[in-house]
Amino acid sequence: MSDVPAAPYSASLPFLLSQVGARTAQEFADRLAPLGVSPRAFGVLSNLTTAAAGRTQQQLADALGMHRNNMVGLIDEMEEAGWVRRRRSAQDRRAFEIDLTPAGTALLEQVAEMLPPLEGEIARDLTADERRVFVGLLRRVAATLELHPGIHPHLGARPRSTCATPEDS
Repeated sequence: MSDVPAAPYSASLPFLLSQVGARTAQEFADRLAPLGVSPRAFGVLSNLTTAAAGRTQQQLADALGMHRNNMVGLIDEMEEAGWVRRRRSAQDRRAFEIDLTPAGTALLEQVAEMLPPLEGEIARDLTADERRVFVGLLRRVAATLELHPGIHPHLGARPRSTCATPEDS
């Protein structure tokens, strides 16, 4: 038994984290939209760092928890936008390695510039010390849940409709 009294659903940690996370995700997506990048594409781009240079498309999909077919389509879109390039792997001619282009790097820099104002809006009622404590606590919770830093758990999820349309019938 827990010593923590049961909270009503609306005041529970799972609900509040979900509510804040959903709102924050929407705010982030809204800010990415004018740049022409989806949160999902940004998630892939942000994981194409120097340390990940030379990763094959399959290695990247595995690291991010994405199905390879979803990764192929996403890389197609990002390549068409000029943010990444594919090249044949020197180790395995059947595989493609994915690299950021200068345009992809510039896009990541633009997003990095918009993060502090977004964080400022989200945490505007917290002091600098409260923010540091809050971020530290969230990191501990993420570690407890065995979440991988820099990889959003929804990145690998297939986009799905939440309601049936007449065409689905």
